[in-house]
Amino acid sequence: MSDDKPKPPKSVTEVLESLGTDRDQLREMAKDAIADLTPKKGRGAAWEKVLGTAVKKLGPNWTIIGSGLRAELLPTPVRWWFDTVGIDPIPNREQLTIGHVRLFEPLIPRAITLRQDIPDSRLQDQEFRRLQIDIFDTASAAATVTQWAQGPAMQLFDTKPAELFSAFLEEKYLVRDQSRSTSWRFLAAYRVITDTGSPLEVIDSQLDYLRSRAADPAGPLVMFWEQFREVAAAGDRERTLRWLDEHRRATVREHYPLPDSVFADVLEDLGDG
Repeated sequence: MSDDKPKPPKSVTEVLESLGTDRDQLREMAKDAIADLTPKKGRGAAWEKVLGTAVKKLGPNWTIIGSGLRAELLPTPVRWWFDTVGIDPIPNREQLTIGHVRLFEPLIPRAITLRQDIPDSRLQDQEFRRLQIDIFDTASAAATVTQWAQGPAMQLFDTKPAELFSAFLEEKYLVRDQSRSTSWRFLAAYRVITDTGSPLEVIDSQLDYLRSRAADPAGPLVMFWEQFREVAAAGDRERTLRWLDEHRRATVREHYPLPDSVFADVLEDLGDG
């Protein structure tokens, strides 16, 4: 049996010395860390000022929605996608984000947000990876926002035509039971938009999925799909298109008081969906 006794733990001083650090340096490092995590005052106003400067550079096809740190840039006219450029609201992180959401069901702002440090095959510009901006430096930050909006954001916003999306989702729908993804649900609207078949079977599949998982079977998402089915069941494509168009406008206005002028006439120009 060994007589070796366990060595007593090192003191804080000994640990710091082994790291080449003393207590004063550790104290200063802690102060700096706390300062970095403490939200600066006036961040919301500073960000709004940055966006105000950026939107002047971007031109009349961009508008500001929301306020404070939730303010975002919205490219117009709005078609079947709700596209935004915003900022990560985490205190002092200040990284630009991209929102890209189909307007085929109730809109939840920031439900789908791409950040700079999340790789996406459609975002090829490496210049902006993990880029932190200083929103209190209005001119510099506005220039970066402008470049971000015109570059990586537009790469994502300039999506494929509705016909290609519809074909892609048809494939997703066929293998829906083998995948966790439910993006196939948007095929219902695309079938109406591209006139490629009845949306009813897709709607029924989505309702079955929601009813088996939804905490609230009568919630707004279930109600949307039930209303979609009721309208589509009549077999009148033009009426269903108009219903989708009305929903598109109403779901955006539920969150943002935007005028008719920001919405594209998607019934006249379906190819740009």
